[in-house]
Amino acid sequence: MWQTIGVLFRKLERWRHQYNIDRSLALHLRGEARSDGLSLIRVRNRLEVRWRARDIHPWDAQASNKAQLFGEQLLADTEAVILRLFKALPQVDVIDLKVVVPTSDAVIMSGVVHRSDLDTVRRLMSIRMRLQQMGVSSWMWGTDLASSELAEEADERVAEMGRRE
Repeated sequence: MWQTIGVLFRKLERWRHQYNIDRSLALHLRGEARSDGLSLIRVRNRLEVRWRARDIHPWDAQASNKAQLFGEQLLADTEAVILRLFKALPQVDVIDLKVVVPTSDAVIMSGVVHRSDLDTVRRLMSIRMRLQQMGVSSWMWGTDLASSELAEEADERVAEMGRRE
């Protein structure tokens, strides 16, 4: 029931946002003599967000698999943030994201995700593939900072942890 109320609230919020835009374009509300207004062609709301990746907990990592655990956590956290932002902000159409290293400002993951891309992402793919289809790229996927082997291992681990249904 609460989920249904949440969906209705998001639809109402989206409608209110569109209504406010349409009302702003209606010139006759300002005392204009003509009752016609400006016709809206397109509206796109873009959110730019940048966050620092969290490091793995010292108790959870041995020196041998620290990079692998960090990669798994980075992928899962990024996907969760994207989905939560689109759910919480129904008026946002595009998210421009950057994820930086926990200890510096070096970008390790970035991308531009369109709300419409969420519908085309298949549920059975790995997190890495879902993020790539959404438009997110990372150093983890075959550049010189990490091997693609590490990315494949992270995908396998995340798949074992459970897939979204």
